[in-house]
Amino acid sequence: MEPIKKDTENMPSLQKGWEVLFPYLLYYLAYSAAYIVLAFVQEALLQSQGEEYQRFLTKQAATVAGVMGGLSMMLGVLPIVPMLKRELLWRSSMPDAVTKRTRESLVKEILFTGILAVSSSLGLNVLLTLTGFADSSQAYRQVADHQYGVAFAVGLILYGLVSPLAEEVVFRGVIFNRLRRLYGPVLAIVASGLFFGAFHGNIVQGVYGGCMGILMAYLYERSGRFVIPFFFHMMSNLAVYITAHIEPLQEALFTAAGCAVLLMIAGGCVLAVWKREGGII
Repeated sequence: MEPIKKDTENMPSLQKGWEVLFPYLLYYLAYSAAYIVLAFVQEALLQSQGEEYQRFLTKQAATVAGVMGGLSMMLGVLPIVPMLKRELLWRSSMPDAVTKRTRESLVKEILFTGILAVSSSLGLNVLLTLTGFADSSQAYRQVADHQYGVAFAVGLILYGLVSPLAEEVVFRGVIFNRLRRLYGPVLAIVASGLFFGAFHGNIVQGVYGGCMGILMAYLYERSGRFVIPFFFHMMSNLAVYITAHIEPLQEALFTAAGCAVLLMIAGGCVLAVWKREGGII
């Protein structure tokens, strides 16, 4: 497979916009089609299995819906995989400091990313909670109740693996890389992050997702490794999800002091990324 070679300077604006939006539209259509098919299968099982299965669905409604959503995400992302391969091949062909980065320790890079992911995700969540912003959206409360209603082990897989993988393929792997190729790195970082926030569909997750999306795109830009935003996404999701199930940890972190410490750690990590020219640390 050859890397992408296009005259982006002479490409019409509408064509550029379509290049960016098409992967998301394709993913959304494939996801929706998969979910509809799974819903029909569930309804067929409901009709054929009797009352015992109905009681199970009623008791485990959030978990069943979560599994259906996770399966739909993985099926929805399949048509995007060929685009991802081409974008990653284009990225690897760029004449930047890739050689230097590949000599650095990937383990060290991942550990640093994990610290930043945990501190920034928890710090921002605590901030949004303490300010009352998290309670300002009924739509967000409904989403949160659904997410935390999923069986814990299932949630670890859904929010720690399935969701980060599918969303990173679409938003950083394809959309960010296309924005970068068409408009440059600065606009790509900001626009892809805001798009990622808007994708979540409510104001609270929009603000949180927008901030985290910009940060993930920035880390990807500095590292050049797709595994970095994926690992960041995975760790941030797991940090928030696990914390929500551990009350003593919530009591320690959801304070003004806890918020300050978390955000200071995150800010120090971002500063370290910014000061380190040509790499993530």
